[in-house]
Amino acid sequence: MQKWKDNMKEISLDDMRLFVSVVQSGSLSHAGELTGIPVSRLSRRLTQLEQALGTQLLNRGKKGVSLNELGERFFEHSQQMLQQAELAIESVQKSLENPSGLLRISVAADIFYLFIQPYLATYLNENPQVNLEINLSNQKINMIQDGVDLAIRTGVIDNENVVARLWKKMEFGVFASQAYLAKYSEPQSPNDLYQHHIISQMYTLPWRFQQGNQEVAVFPHSRLTCNDFAIVEQQLKQHSGIGILPITKNHNRSDLIRILADWQLQSVPVSLIYYRNRGAIATVRSFVEFLQRLV
Repeated sequence: MQKWKDNMKEISLDDMRLFVSVVQSGSLSHAGELTGIPVSRLSRRLTQLEQALGTQLLNRGKKGVSLNELGERFFEHSQQMLQQAELAIESVQKSLENPSGLLRISVAADIFYLFIQPYLATYLNENPQVNLEINLSNQKINMIQDGVDLAIRTGVIDNENVVARLWKKMEFGVFASQAYLAKYSEPQSPNDLYQHHIISQMYTLPWRFQQGNQEVAVFPHSRLTCNDFAIVEQQLKQHSGIGILPITKNHNRSDLIRILADWQLQSVPVSLIYYRNRGAIATVRSFVEFLQRLV
């Protein structure tokens, strides 16, 4: 029994494919012409297959080959196995070509609402076979354990096992409401911010300003600190203080005034992160390419 199992390990789909080709061709010589394999090698491979199975499958004669009873059974099942193998390969190739199935994404809430959410319906309309599962989080994740296909994160990505593809550089501006500035006056330099009420997103501190060759790092005491720019913006519109917000091309902030506009704030890189062997998967590739179109 064990010897039979060991012999079965020696049988490959290639051996079965050659066997089927010989039977369908009717002779070794014809099969050799179709496959480009010398007749001597075909004969040797068929003999090895029969030895591994422990039985003869073919009757070979001058007029060609014919199947015995066991050979007919083996031929029938071999055809079925080859068809299933082709279907399996075709299924994978189609999944690589056509986005379909579930795509799990992890992204910080503020990045999602500012840069992705306004366009998400477009992606879904363009990819009707894709289902999205979006987890809004700033936390560090283990993409394999958490089942995440694509993560979108800010800052420097230090992980050799993943592809970290730069998506955009998030630019910032300093904002406040007209009512707040009328009450507390408008700061003229970054250091004046120490005299104001600051509403901050915790991951942006300290605020680093640059004007020509001059650089200033400001780490003011915040009256309110949070991890979401939506909260910062809401508080600024309610005249609570001064804060920095991402600059977006389609986000209306007509009720806020940009201040210190002649100073440039340090930008933050935003990267699309996925494991190397996932980059070719159609669902991952489709969303990455979609996001690149938004830049």
